[in-house]
Amino acid sequence: MSKNSKIKLGFKRRASVYYSRIILLVKLTILVAAILLLFTNLLEKPKQKILGNLAVTLGSLGLVLDNVIIEGQKNITLDEIISSIGVGSSTPIYLVNIEDIRKKIEENPWVKIALVERRLPNSLYIAIVERNPIAIWQFNKKLYLIDEEGNRITSKNIGKFTDLVHVVGQDANIYAKALIEDLDKHPTLAKKVISAVRYGQRRWDLNLDQKINVKMPEKGFEEAYDYLNSLNKKDRLFNQNYKTLNLQDPNKYYIEKHNPDKPQMSEVEK
Repeated sequence: MSKNSKIKLGFKRRASVYYSRIILLVKLTILVAAILLLFTNLLEKPKQKILGNLAVTLGSLGLVLDNVIIEGQKNITLDEIISSIGVGSSTPIYLVNIEDIRKKIEENPWVKIALVERRLPNSLYIAIVERNPIAIWQFNKKLYLIDEEGNRITSKNIGKFTDLVHVVGQDANIYAKALIEDLDKHPTLAKKVISAVRYGQRRWDLNLDQKINVKMPEKGFEEAYDYLNSLNKKDRLFNQNYKTLNLQDPNKYYIEKHNPDKPQMSEVEK
């Protein structure tokens, strides 16, 4: 092999090594940049600018917000949902921040869970699970609509929920679900319950139609309620001039009738 050939071969080997090193350096640079871009905030501004330019470019190709699909909405208003979106039609759809929209919708006390998705090319899909109102809670002279977990939903526009039972007192909201489940065992009688007052965080007073007050026991609610239902089925509960039924003692029940001259409590058979 000639001297010139050896020189050329040595140069090619060195060039190949340098080239490999340069390629490796470029790859490492790209990898580090990608990690910084995706997993840190160091390149947040450039990243947002790049994504914004890309979204605008895609918008010019027709990927813009033109349609909003809403499911599950009942008590939260459409205006409240649209306000949470915060952008108008023809906005590039990739500029619509679906996570921000979801958070804003879930700030509404009516909303339990919200799902927000892009549906290409031009739609935003919003699914809402609303809180289910089960009772009206009165506490500290204020009225609140409450859900199954006792959470306050709203104190506004409660008038359209007058068919719900009215519970009163501290912690009445927490025990409302269990109370309603017990009452619903006798649906006909449950419709006669106007309100329920929680006493001492341990028992209920039921206020029925015709201003009948029923003092329920701390233990044995179901048995006492069965007794009330038996009276109702025999037509011996209403139109009997009853004022108070004291069922707190499981061994003895007492009934007081409206008698302006001589009100008294009388023991009755269970």
